[in-house]
Amino acid sequence: MPYLDLVAKDDYASIWYRTNSQCQNVGGFDPAKPTIVMLHPLHVDSEWLYPQLDDPRLNDRYNIIAFDTRITGKSFHRFSGRYDLWVAAADIAHAFYHLRLPPAHVFASEVWAYVALRFAALFPDLCLSLTLCNVSAPTEPKAVFDGFEELTRLWCYAEDLETFEYACGLHLSYNASQDVHPDFADEIVAYFQMNFPPFKRTALITVAQVVLNRTPMTLSELAAVKCPVLICQAHENPLFPAVFAHKLAEDLKGVPGGAVLYDVKAAIGFVTIFNASIINKVFSAFLARQPTTSSELKEPPRSLPDMMQAALSRLAKFESDPSVAKRDPRSPLSFSRVTDEVFKSQVDTFKAFEKGQRKAFSPLSSNGRPIRKYSERKDDWMQINSDGFSYTSPSVRKESKVVDSKSGKEHKKEKGKDKDWLAKLVDPRSKDKSSKLSPPLDQPLPPPPPSTTTVALEEVDIPLTDPVSSSEQAMARERRMVVGPNCTVVEQQVLKGSMTKVIATSHGSSGVRKFL
Repeated sequence: MPYLDLVAKDDYASIWYRTNSQCQNVGGFDPAKPTIVMLHPLHVDSEWLYPQLDDPRLNDRYNIIAFDTRITGKSFHRFSGRYDLWVAAADIAHAFYHLRLPPAHVFASEVWAYVALRFAALFPDLCLSLTLCNVSAPTEPKAVFDGFEELTRLWCYAEDLETFEYACGLHLSYNASQDVHPDFADEIVAYFQMNFPPFKRTALITVAQVVLNRTPMTLSELAAVKCPVLICQAHENPLFPAVFAHKLAEDLKGVPGGAVLYDVKAAIGFVTIFNASIINKVFSAFLARQPTTSSELKEPPRSLPDMMQAALSRLAKFESDPSVAKRDPRSPLSFSRVTDEVFKSQVDTFKAFEKGQRKAFSPLSSNGRPIRKYSERKDDWMQINSDGFSYTSPSVRKESKVVDSKSGKEHKKEKGKDKDWLAKLVDPRSKDKSSKLSPPLDQPLPPPPPSTTTVALEEVDIPLTDPVSSSEQAMARERRMVVGPNCTVVEQQVLKGSMTKVIATSHGSSGVRKFL
């Protein structure tokens, strides 16, 4: 598998990538075709870009290379509290240099769309155009922020399969189509279970910290994006409200002709997966309007230090800090804009989540696959009602009327209790031999279970709220360091008094808060 090693005095990462060429490397690119660089959706990796890689509208006309970030997929890295979206953009620029990639069209989704915007602002000569899908808010909206943080705690410290599957189901509810096929849901949840299980919870908290601690780009930084931009946004998605995509399109003042905003008639997060056909159609039409370019792999005109030094100079102007330009141009971490306070918090949080993770719960069997399919779980274990409590639903015996063959009278009988003919069928001491051949006429065989065509997901209900401020992010970082099984969102309360008082109290403070 192709890897790209990024080595510096203070940093090490190995970036995994895939291409649409026959040998899965850039050496198989057609020089006559333009190149597309893709960044995968949030919470998954480049494998989930197969709807784009397999589409002939893109695969036949373009060279495509898809990257995992250093903290997702098959990539691996040495943890650093300095990693942020600016460093992720520098990683892509290093990949351009080492792989001798020509200037390319960039395709990115959700939070990683801001990596593409930073890349276009710092390295304008490498970016021909930007296509951004389901752009998120500059910082997470308050409702999404709180829910994501609580879900991360529940996910990382799940102590049994039901709790972990419940967390996966909540995540799927806000990112998948409501009519998702069971096989598709099983595949997505299996990815979550194999890549972000509780015994690898540092992998999840690393991604969560980059998402929750991100900072917005300034107007001058957005104005530095000079290439054509297409934004494809789900018009009713609560995680990525369309209002922020419209605001971003207005703020991209440097885009020639203005940014193009296309509303996708959907209400899901994984729009590049569940609405891949319409996304690919709009994307291919957008690329067809761009000037034709070639993709010869040739020596870059500048050395790596010179190229990265020019980008550091641009970053210094954005930050109004001349000292930024004096950093080591060979290290991607030199582009980090993480403050000392955030750096310390991210390191301390990583250590807190790392403690005891090797002994944490595993949802996998001995062969490394999930113990069971998500669609095979029992639905009556932990259903959250509107009052915030979960209830079990014991099986209720249903009564049915049966006509006595001798007297002709009706009598009530509990369904499931009259199994005499079945008992005789397996009991060798039974004297009624005829019952071994077929059940009596008044007791037909139970009907076969209905075939499952969809997976029942939780209803999505996230109010539109303002993005969180830097002070709210700081308070959340302090909470994040206090973690453990007893600090998850499930609150155990002991109440004394009459039942009326208990019910009244429960409506005032639900036992389980709703989370993302």
